[in-house]
Amino acid sequence: MISPIKYIHLLFGICLLLLGFQSVKAQQSSFDLDINGYVKELGQISTNNAFSDIRYDNILHHRLETEWDLSTHFEFRADLRSRLLNGYTVNNTPGLEQFYENDANYFDLSWVWFATDQSLMHSNIDRLHLSYINGPWEIHAGRQRINWGRTYVWNPNDLFNNYAFLDFDYEERPGVDALSLQYNWSYASSIEVGYRLGDSWEESIVSGIIRTNWENYDIQFTAGHYLDKTTLGTGWAGYIGDAGFKGEISYFHPEDQFFEDTGHFTATTGFDYMLSNGLYLQGELLYNGGYNSKGRPLSTLVRPPSADNLFIAKTGFFLNGSYQLHPLVSGNLGFMGSFDRSIFITIPQVSISVTDDIDLLLLSQLLKGSVFKNATDAANLFYFRLKWSY
Repeated sequence: MISPIKYIHLLFGICLLLLGFQSVKAQQSSFDLDINGYVKELGQISTNNAFSDIRYDNILHHRLETEWDLSTHFEFRADLRSRLLNGYTVNNTPGLEQFYENDANYFDLSWVWFATDQSLMHSNIDRLHLSYINGPWEIHAGRQRINWGRTYVWNPNDLFNNYAFLDFDYEERPGVDALSLQYNWSYASSIEVGYRLGDSWEESIVSGIIRTNWENYDIQFTAGHYLDKTTLGTGWAGYIGDAGFKGEISYFHPEDQFFEDTGHFTATTGFDYMLSNGLYLQGELLYNGGYNSKGRPLSTLVRPPSADNLFIAKTGFFLNGSYQLHPLVSGNLGFMGSFDRSIFITIPQVSISVTDDIDLLLLSQLLKGSVFKNATDAANLFYFRLKWSY
């Protein structure tokens, strides 16, 4: 007997085949192909407070992005991410090859080209989807990004594609194997339903979102099944005076304990404001109701979190200021921490536009507090990144 989950997967495959079949039969005799991407050189120095233990890592990163206009209503996208790693982490991390071989999604689209004691090269297809767009209707099938977040750092409404803020080198954010359907009845109002494939009901996500506008506020409501929980949520984005005001709230309740008092809220709210001198200020607060103390701090900070457990503490705060020092140079200083745990992270950075297609980034992540003392011997991270886009 075929399980209901397998029936859903079969339906997903049929939808994908039908979309592809219709696109092939389209009367348009040719299609447009757009190719772009970049090459990045990222160097990282990790050291202790005394600078007596210095470690170096290097990543050479290439990204290829392709977008195919198959016909009037059909588009296909495929993006490939490849990275060559060497340095301290490769030399001193057992099982690193298996980590990069494993794809967190339903389909395994990650592989390692080679792995030695000195270097490792891997690739991952993080976008691979067919889209049908016709007036107010949009259908996307395949590996895609379903972004429901409103706030800057933490996103309890972002059920499908949450991301780790400190993973700054992955600007595109991970994709998810899913089917999404959206209907837009105005520029600010829409309804969207998404289904993330999983091997079981407890590994799947089925949820919907309604977006609308009220009194100059963009408001959204979410509801659905999130892994082993039922979830309800809301989010907003608007202004209080000249200051931007955003927020998200989600409630998660275990489905196997539906009539017990076992649910929790996760919420975040943030403000942003531009001063008359051009200084841009941001602030954000987090209440992380699903906090689990069993996670390892460093890996939790740099890997995509679950929507119901967004941080390594019960509470969090983020403060940030950015300023355009020169038409080609911008500076940024951020602080991340917690009210209930000894966590304080300083994030200074400078971005320089060298040419129209070459950018230089200098960034540090300085991890302070007792939480990190037993987690790492090198809590001061310094990055140098050169990026060429084409």
